[in-house]
Amino acid sequence: MKHLLHFCLPLLCLLLLLCSCGQTQPDATAAAETGETLLGIPETADFGGAEYRVLSAGNVTCKDFTAEEDASTPLDVSQYKRRALVESNYNVKISEDVETAYSSGSGPGFKALYYAAAAGDAEYNVGLIAGYDVSVLGYSGSLYDMNSIAQIDLSKPWWDQKANETLAIHDLIFFTVGDFTLANNNAAYVIMFNKELLKDYGLQNPYDMVYDNEWTLENFGKLCKTVTEDLNDDGVMDENDRYGLLVWVDSLLGMVNAAGQRCCVVDENSQITLSLYNETTMDAVDRFLAIALDRQYALQYQSIHNTSEFAAQLWSGEHGLFWTTTVGSVPKFREMKSDFGLLPYPKLTETQENYYSTVTPYNSQFLCVPLIQEDLELTGTVTEALAYYGRRDVLPAYYDVNLKGMVSRDEESSDMLDIIFDNLVYDIGYLYQIGPYNKNFNYMVSRKETNFASMYESLRNTAQAQLDRINAEYLKAVERWK
Repeated sequence: MKHLLHFCLPLLCLLLLLCSCGQTQPDATAAAETGETLLGIPETADFGGAEYRVLSAGNVTCKDFTAEEDASTPLDVSQYKRRALVESNYNVKISEDVETAYSSGSGPGFKALYYAAAAGDAEYNVGLIAGYDVSVLGYSGSLYDMNSIAQIDLSKPWWDQKANETLAIHDLIFFTVGDFTLANNNAAYVIMFNKELLKDYGLQNPYDMVYDNEWTLENFGKLCKTVTEDLNDDGVMDENDRYGLLVWVDSLLGMVNAAGQRCCVVDENSQITLSLYNETTMDAVDRFLAIALDRQYALQYQSIHNTSEFAAQLWSGEHGLFWTTTVGSVPKFREMKSDFGLLPYPKLTETQENYYSTVTPYNSQFLCVPLIQEDLELTGTVTEALAYYGRRDVLPAYYDVNLKGMVSRDEESSDMLDIIFDNLVYDIGYLYQIGPYNKNFNYMVSRKETNFASMYESLRNTAQAQLDRINAEYLKAVERWK
């Protein structure tokens, strides 16, 4: 019966979609007349106390559904209230199993859902799975096409439309993101800057550069190359001194994305294709490495101690004007003596339309629906409700209270978060580890290599072979959902 549902439901959903062509999100009046809210599904239902199980597995896990009634922080309180509301409205019990472990394509998230699909077991309703793992699950036939679940409407504002567009292949979406989880907000690239050092060195406010469309890689480099100081007067620039930039090795791939470039894209034939090698990418690589590898003004701290504690020590000790990191690092510095601000990665040139911020694939988690389902209506209804109430109730606590009010400390940084979260980049070339160019970008920084063309060419045949295999697997996936 489970497998029959798997093959018949897409046809039923297609008929429903054809009947609803041209409809938009219902307004309040229509919702009242139909007994529905703007949520688009019934506000209440009775699933008889059934369990809705979430598997959260990855290198970093967000734990969206573990907060208890006695939670003390505004964010945890909002997470608990969301879960309690949905449990009450739909008579379900929501639980989350958390596996924080190494996930690089065959981690615990991949194994759990892959083997469940192979065995025909409906162990979990949904998964929040690390980017490297979920991408393999997507083309291995272990996941349900989320476009084929009647109760989930991925066109709604609580789902990330850019993610849907980027991750869809042959109109199938096996994994995506939205306000169901906060994981990828935390995984977004950000630049922190020390306001006190900015004043001490008499430098231009980078906020103004962002507002005036002048926050470019060139101007970023000029600010970085203004700050250098041998704090202990020993004649050696090391971790005891001050720099314009504390360099995270992952910064380079973020700078390429920030220039509007992608490792891979899905073409008009729904084939994943390489798009990395071009003049713009080469320009971005050259300009950033000229900053990041200048030992007088930049410190690649992971070459000394590759720990988050060491990075935090350098930043809180005012050893850098700028630090390239992720939003998830920001809350650690609430008690930092010196005030700091947040910035998006810079554009390559002023002619570029948007600022783009990478979601780091290693730290990311994506929502997916395991292939085998006992009650697909329950899964779809509760998933949609959790995403809706996540946007309505949880996101304000995360965004306005936990970040804006307590961490970023100024309205300008709040604006910067708007820019970052409105322009997140999910680069499928990095998610599928094509090349792997993402790791080799990191190697260029850590090994002080500057020849992008040579690196690209050395991996091109391997990358193309990977793409040929993945594209072939996705063609099989299309056949399953016809």
